[in-house]
Amino acid sequence: MANQIAAPVELDVPSDGESPRYIRVSRLRTFARRHILGLAVLVVICSITVVTFVAMRGVVRTQEQRLLNERAKELAAFLTSATTQTLSTLTAAGEAVSVDGPNTRLFTALTAPLVKTGATVAVAQPSGTNFVAVAVTGTFATVGQPVSAVQERLIQRAKSANGMVFNIAAVGDANHFIEAIKVPGPTLTVVMLENVLPKPRPIPSTKDSPYRELNVALYAGTKQDPSRLVLISGAVPSSSAKPAHVLVPIGVDSLLLVAAGHSSLVGGFAQAVPWIVLAGGFVLAILLCLLVEILARRREYAVNLVEQRTRALYKAQQAAEAANRSKSEFLSRMSHELRTPLNAVLGFSQLLELDELTPDQDQAVAQITKGGRHLLDLINEILDITQIEAGKLALSPEAVNVRELIHDAIDLVRPLAEERGVHLLRSELDACNVFIFADRQRVKQIMLNLLGNAIKYNREGGTVSISCTCESPGRLQLKVTDTGPGIPREQFGLLFTPFERLGADQTTVEGTGIGLALSRRLAEVMGGTLEVDSTVGRGSTFWVELPIVESPIDRIERLDELGATSVIDHVDGDHRPAVLHIEDNLSNIKLIERVLAQRPGVHLIPAMQGRLGLELARQHRPALILLDLNLADISGEEVLSTMREDPLTANVPVAIVSADAMPRQAQRLLSAGATAYLTKPIDVRQLLDLVDTSLEAYARRIGLDAAAADAVD
Repeated sequence: MANQIAAPVELDVPSDGESPRYIRVSRLRTFARRHILGLAVLVVICSITVVTFVAMRGVVRTQEQRLLNERAKELAAFLTSATTQTLSTLTAAGEAVSVDGPNTRLFTALTAPLVKTGATVAVAQPSGTNFVAVAVTGTFATVGQPVSAVQERLIQRAKSANGMVFNIAAVGDANHFIEAIKVPGPTLTVVMLENVLPKPRPIPSTKDSPYRELNVALYAGTKQDPSRLVLISGAVPSSSAKPAHVLVPIGVDSLLLVAAGHSSLVGGFAQAVPWIVLAGGFVLAILLCLLVEILARRREYAVNLVEQRTRALYKAQQAAEAANRSKSEFLSRMSHELRTPLNAVLGFSQLLELDELTPDQDQAVAQITKGGRHLLDLINEILDITQIEAGKLALSPEAVNVRELIHDAIDLVRPLAEERGVHLLRSELDACNVFIFADRQRVKQIMLNLLGNAIKYNREGGTVSISCTCESPGRLQLKVTDTGPGIPREQFGLLFTPFERLGADQTTVEGTGIGLALSRRLAEVMGGTLEVDSTVGRGSTFWVELPIVESPIDRIERLDELGATSVIDHVDGDHRPAVLHIEDNLSNIKLIERVLAQRPGVHLIPAMQGRLGLELARQHRPALILLDLNLADISGEEVLSTMREDPLTANVPVAIVSADAMPRQAQRLLSAGATAYLTKPIDVRQLLDLVDTSLEAYARRIGLDAAAADAVD
């Protein structure tokens, strides 16, 4: 199955004359194409593993070095403390001899602990040009004997030094470590401590030693000189162990402490973690590489399968779209073609109604007119549906007052309700005194459809009520409720199917069967919904839900009050500036009237039809024309084109006011001669700035005309 579905793989097959090298390169390329993802995963995971290993090794080594430095500093502090104690003992012993004489028992008592370690303590005082030992405990000096040359040099250093000095001297086959310090007293006195250093050899650390994990070497001086090695604990640290070096001050001289660890100070597991990560990363990389290879093969199979099915679906979709386009084009062309003969039918039938006819003839002509109007409504609704499906339905959404809309719709359907004996209830419409964002004409069309159905399919003497509720925040439900026979719930799905009348076509009730389908699609393209709820025997409720917006008047009142400009003051009283507003929506006219109240010297001229606006523009030649695109009689584009062709209005600035915010639409109208393009909801500051600019241009134009007239006179 996989072999049958999988797409063919293109191979670089060489011709008979091509070399084996070309064959190897071709195979390598084919292998790389198939396995490049797995190899990439392997390389990436291995790279991440190596980087992680290096980083972790660095962290372990840094921590190891930090712990070693801390331990070395602790050991240095311990040596400093021990040296300070020895120094205090020597100073006290020297002071006792200097004050009480060589035979004082205090000297012997103080130096006894030092002598037990094999050291010799000697107190020297000057005798002539040399120093002589005046008090001694130990085996390396005799009372009354001059000090050795090495001791003499050390004493001379101690005389001028402010603290202890030391040196290592070779005495026979052994090295002696000698320390000396000058003590205060009536006579110049120097105390010396001399120890025999054993041959340098590793000394094992005991288990009780606090520094048993270290190898330590102590040198008399600041360099690692084997001849000046003082002591070793464990073994001499090697340079490969990266030992820590710490200088330990002893009086005015220093000892060099070198320390390294027997083993890892951070623990064996911490040292092994980077290697574990490295090994685990390589294993993971190999496993992921294999997994990617398996998934890649499965993906290749799935992609080939999806491509085949996608091609099949695409062809089916193209066929469906072609059929849908053919259907839409057919309906659109047929609707337009039917209008021509229908125009003649309705025209001549209405002419016949004006003649004196017999009752039978009058009834026949009335049936012709009625059938023609029914067919015209059907054609209009079919055109609307085809435009919605083709995405070509022109909408002009704006803030629409719901209560005014309801009153207009009720006034239009009242004759039908009176004819059928149905009562229209529109009390308590305070909840409907809000604004929705929609196309006014299309919402009215939906309301007329809902009200017409509620009246036609109601019982005689029934009622139709209208109410408004807010079931969800920011959205209004406009409900139409009737007292008709109701609709079974299992038939709800057929209600919004075009040409489906649920058996009403078998009755005398007229209808096309596409009103509800069209109404739902109109509500959806305006961002709303159309739903139904019904109970058999009690009636039905249809509601359209649309978004609520702020009243344009309330929006203006929220804005800061703007001061009027002084442009109007410069205009001659005989040429008061006027603004012509061509708009078929009364709410929008009131809105502009409220905005221009900020400019008291401006005269607003409203026009609710395009042709009337053209006449007023020629008559008044206003400072500015505000033009809506969707008018009841002719389009705003036609009004703009006519103004630009007329010499009387060619130079009058025209600002388009539209809810269509598409940049392409704005650019097209600006290229056609519009001065500005304002989108709804209107930016009040932007509109006032445009008015001010137009008034300035109008003032200059009036001034130039006046100057020209004076020149002629």
